[in-house]
Amino acid sequence: MQFFKSRLAGKAVVGIELSRAGIAVVVLGREAGGKVIQASTLIAAQGQNSSIASFQSDLSELVEKHQLKAAKCNLVLAKEDYQLLLVEAPDVPDAEIKEAIRWRVKDLISTPVEQAALDVFLLPDDGARGGKKMVYVVVADKARIKEIVDFVAHSQLSLNSIDIVELAMRNITLALPDEAAQVRGIALVRIGEGVGSVSVYRQGNLYLSRQFQIQYSGGLLDDLPVDSLALEVQRSLDYYERQMGQAQPAALYVCGENISEDKVNEELKRALPLTVNWLDVSALVPSAEEEPDEGIAQLCVGALGACMREASA
Repeated sequence: MQFFKSRLAGKAVVGIELSRAGIAVVVLGREAGGKVIQASTLIAAQGQNSSIASFQSDLSELVEKHQLKAAKCNLVLAKEDYQLLLVEAPDVPDAEIKEAIRWRVKDLISTPVEQAALDVFLLPDDGARGGKKMVYVVVADKARIKEIVDFVAHSQLSLNSIDIVELAMRNITLALPDEAAQVRGIALVRIGEGVGSVSVYRQGNLYLSRQFQIQYSGGLLDDLPVDSLALEVQRSLDYYERQMGQAQPAALYVCGENISEDKVNEELKRALPLTVNWLDVSALVPSAEEEPDEGIAQLCVGALGACMREASA
């Protein structure tokens, strides 16, 4: 997304994901052997309506501790900070879609169009039926974007980009070692307290993203509701295959709040028609920590995806 992007670069990259629970932060550095996670943490919210400014002191302390002043920062918006719409593209050159689409979606968005920051990215041609060109539209409030820009600046980080969850998680799928699955498609399920999402990617492109409610409390000892989760996933897969004309993805990965390997059990695997895997976040990138906390890694997966954003994206 191009709500904000600079060309500043440094040795370390800081990924930040905003959420209702707080802000997740990952510091990705480079050593002789390649990329390594230098730090990952969750700065918890102090209440349901915590402002972004309430995290300023803790983030500034982290920046100082790890000597990150002026480090490049990629930030991921909270789900509540934007709308993601899939609409038919206007019949204009690709370079003009962004401006032309603004007035097409004005009655579909919660933010007055004059106050909206807007960006677009195309759905691959083979994902649209009937020869129609379709486009994803991301809409956020300009005032909220400015608030975020100021927050990062006051933390003495260099803001490189502001992105959305769906594209940060795309970067996670690209880091998976299964090249055959990249070609056929990967479904990614992310689960939090009371909510879940299913996104389907193929060769780095987002085809489908869908949110749903789920009876999961997010605790260490809370089991996943297999039947309802499988139903929601199957609905998404059905739409992807029947309405978008795609073949079934090669694999599905499950991650999220206190999602441990044992929660992605045989019952869930039998309930779905494709290979189901637990997403081992700690295995994606080596960590400088002797014993990385898998619970924190799961909470920070979006921030890690932000770190993995390519400079040309």
